[in-house]
Amino acid sequence: MILTSEAHRAATVICITGDLTTDDSDSFQREVRETVGNFSTNVIIDCTSLGLIDSVGLESLLWLSDELSRAGNKLRFASVPEPLERVFELTRLNRVFSSHESVEQAARSFT
Repeated sequence: MILTSEAHRAATVICITGDLTTDDSDSFQREVRETVGNFSTNVIIDCTSLGLIDSVGLESLLWLSDELSRAGNKLRFASVPEPLERVFELTRLNRVFSSHESVEQAARSFT
């Protein structure tokens, strides 16, 4: 898993390249903490290059959502591949996570 990030006015965009699995969970949380500090910004996860995700990967996304919520900010997803959308539906996380077709649409959803 490789994380890259870009700070924008509406949010910090984090792009995940590769898999988000049990093996990546600790490094994901550590890198996200370094990227968004005290969770004082909205976050968009760009899923364009996201491969496999397992239950621990989903827990990591829930962790991020909870941390942002506690700080008064929000998490959005962009360019979610169909298999991941299906996982969100099966786990009912589509009721928790807000998915958008592009980073731009996700950014507009914050206003």
